[in-house]
Amino acid sequence: MDIEKQFQSDVDKILARRYDNGADYWTTPDKRLCKGSPYSALNCAFMLLELGMEPSDPLMMKIADLFLSSWREDGRFKLSPQGSIYPCNTINAANVLCHLGYASDQRLQKTFYYLLKIA
Repeated sequence: MDIEKQFQSDVDKILARRYDNGADYWTTPDKRLCKGSPYSALNCAFMLLELGMEPSDPLMMKIADLFLSSWREDGRFKLSPQGSIYPCNTINAANVLCHLGYASDQRLQKTFYYLLKIA
């Protein structure tokens, strides 16, 4: 983690909230990835990247794994186990994964195709 000194306190504050939703990595016990704004897995991934955390950091790789675990074979993402699948959730998941370095991943390629197909 190579964070500029001026941003370290911000990163520390975000990391201190990582269990606030009931589970690790800003998720709920049932793995809802968008619950708890502004401290959701989705929002925290973006904030940490903007503050200088590298996609290769083990924490960021774990967040990527969480999002990839919500991927469905048809290209969509289901970010809430009990909820519906919405295009906006698929777009948000694809966006965070692209920022984490997964744009060339076969699963995301399938997601891009799905999104273009429904546009």
